Amino acid sequence: MHYQSVSKTGVTIASNLGVAELTIALHYVYDLGPYPIGPDSLLWDVGHQCYAHKMLTGRSAMFPTLRKKGSVSGFPNPEESPYDLFAVGHAGTAISTAVGMGSCQ
Repeated sequence: MHYQSVSKTGVTIASNLGVAELTIALHYVYDLGPYPIGPDSLLWDVGHQCYAHKMLTGRSAMFPTLRKKGSVSGFPNPEESPYDLFAVGHAGTAISTAVGMGSCQ
């Protein structure tokens, strides 16, 4: 990860380091194309764990200005990328969102 970037912005990376390998594996196994093209979807229950996902979906170059206006946000954000299905902050939203998305299909 961009350790120099997060040390300057003061963001938490512990939760991201805990799921880095899992995120890489999910991107390897599933076809997580941009919404609605990709047949598989990835929902984050804890938005703070999405940094590796953001890097794998083309936003790595923006990490030096992480969480600054006009740059990559600290959470999934569909306005930032079609790879982020919904905006989420902390925890507890993935199950209800998945149920809602599933009932719409």
